[in-house]
Amino acid sequence: MLEALYLAAARAAPATTAAASAGDDWKWLVPVITLLLGFGLKWLQDHATEKGRRRHERDLRREQRYDQLRMRRLDAERTNLLALQPMVLRLVRAGNAAKKEQDAMFLQGVGWLEIKFSPEIDQEVQLSALGLIPLESRIHTAEVANLLGDVVNRVWAMLSAPTKAESDRLFDEISQPHNRLHSVMGIAIKQLEDENQHLGDLPAR
Repeated sequence: MLEALYLAAARAAPATTAAASAGDDWKWLVPVITLLLGFGLKWLQDHATEKGRRRHERDLRREQRYDQLRMRRLDAERTNLLALQPMVLRLVRAGNAAKKEQDAMFLQGVGWLEIKFSPEIDQEVQLSALGLIPLESRIHTAEVANLLGDVVNRVWAMLSAPTKAESDRLFDEISQPHNRLHSVMGIAIKQLEDENQHLGDLPAR
């Protein structure tokens, strides 16, 4: 009798153990799922971080290229303004020399409309005007461009004035815009130098 009970218990034990194991299998799935989720989240985080890093580097390169282009434009504008300063002086001096020659010939009795400039004076006026043309087309500073056009027009108007009185009036009116032009050019050059220096001293990133 005891022997039969022992055999029955021995046969029932595996079935009982299997049933118990079957009920506990889900407990082993939890850490596995957690591990997989951890790997997935880590991959997403790394992917997002890498994407953000690449976007930041791309934006930084774009900003640096933009700053380099701005520096080149500022440098070009400063170079043009520096070259413009002596060319404006040359034109006004040539105009003054032509005006003196006109006045001298008029005092000698030559009719105003019959006065012809000497070849030297005429050549200097023409060369000084021609030297301004390429610079005038490259100037982007609006106030400088406007004042330059005003000064050039006044010089030409003075040299082609139909009467001495008109020539004298226009001659007297050249000085103020001419001085103003040089003042504005100096301010513009200083501002361009300051801005270029600021762009060149960008903090390291």
